[in-house]
Amino acid sequence: MRRTKIALLLFASGACSLVYETVWLRELRLVFGASTMASAAVVACFVGGLGAGGLVFGRRADAHPRPLALYAAFEGGIATTAAVTPALLVLVRAAYVALGGTRVLGLLGGTVLRLVFSALVFAVPTVLMGGTLPAVARAVEDEGDRGRRSVAVLYGVNTLGAVAGCLASTFVLFEVFGTRVTLWIACLVNALVAVTARSLSRAMPMPHAPSLLAGGDARGKIECPTWLALAAAAVSGFVFCLLELVWYRMLAPILGGTVFTFGVVLALALLGIGLGGLAYGMRRRDQAANLLGFAWVCLLEAVVVAIPYALGDRLAVLAALLGPIGGWSFGLRVASWALVTGIVVLPAAFASGVQLPLLIGLLGHGRERVGRDVGLAYATNTLGAILGSLSGGFGLIPALTAPGCWRLAVWSLVALGLAALAWNRQLIASLAPAAAGVAPPENSYARYSCSSSAAICCSPA
Repeated sequence: MRRTKIALLLFASGACSLVYETVWLRELRLVFGASTMASAAVVACFVGGLGAGGLVFGRRADAHPRPLALYAAFEGGIATTAAVTPALLVLVRAAYVALGGTRVLGLLGGTVLRLVFSALVFAVPTVLMGGTLPAVARAVEDEGDRGRRSVAVLYGVNTLGAVAGCLASTFVLFEVFGTRVTLWIACLVNALVAVTARSLSRAMPMPHAPSLLAGGDARGKIECPTWLALAAAAVSGFVFCLLELVWYRMLAPILGGTVFTFGVVLALALLGIGLGGLAYGMRRRDQAANLLGFAWVCLLEAVVVAIPYALGDRLAVLAALLGPIGGWSFGLRVASWALVTGIVVLPAAFASGVQLPLLIGLLGHGRERVGRDVGLAYATNTLGAILGSLSGGFGLIPALTAPGCWRLAVWSLVALGLAALAWNRQLIASLAPAAAGVAPPENSYARYSCSSSAAICCSPA
């Protein structure tokens, strides 16, 4: 029951986060323009704040005696700092116009200025947002959960809340209340989440002191070294964020490049991620994450990304056939957009939603260091997403075209899956002699840079 209440709080905070993002993106488009480069800079700054928050507050969540109270403090801070962003937007608009933007400063100077001004508006609330998932994961995770499925469920529920926030703000709240009042409504909801979380934390028993403080390391036998899991998180974030830019670029001429179609693409991407996280959370408590499973998820994602590319003009034909139906009502038009977009986005987003919780499970078992592991995986994943957003908007799409970047994403996923398969085979080969009671050949140590025990856990203490 307690976990259900916490999950509902995460659903609400996820909805608020997407309301904030859409408000800030809309408002800053009025300042910086609606070009791909301007949007990429704003999104990169937002995602960067989330990743920085996970990295900074992950270890703090592990060390905090009441991590749910820490989560409540984060939510209260988000509500307070987000409420003042409309005033900051006014100042940023005046300063950007006074400095002349890209016309005076050039492309590089204008981009740097956009990043700096975006950070001034929402760096603090986004950093606090990044600390919420590690704190809640530490509060609800237990030692018997070898695959960390509780983290996956929280991640999925939080993302589904983001879907609700995206749809509600795009299709209802902005039309009824406008952007500024919508933001303040989200701040009020965030404040209520903070108060409720604080009340729940007082009713929870004091958890045992984490062994992290005593210098212990209860990671157990982990088959994937930390560097490999984090590198995989970065690559998967890079690919998915690049795909989001490609999807919007390719679908805009078919569906119409309005804020509503952008909202549909974003909502379906988040829906797939949330469902993928929940699907991973349905595994058994005693079933640990494994590298072979991650490899197959990557290869499956490559296939489902390649299928709509192979369909080619058939998607445009389908959109044209659905066009007259969408003329009957706005709801049917949105449904037709969702059908076409879902074919392209939903399967790949589902696979991506499985990836991050699986990688968190590869970093450790149960509750031990879960805040740190969630923060590290989230930070590296968002770092990859930033690189995907910036390189896609500023270099890859102009150089390779959107179809070329689509192919690049497919082959990147194939390479990631094959690399995971190769490492898994190396691991099995290095462990097989030890499992049979025979010392492995000396050259195997040199080849894999670690003994059988070190291959299991190559991360620093």
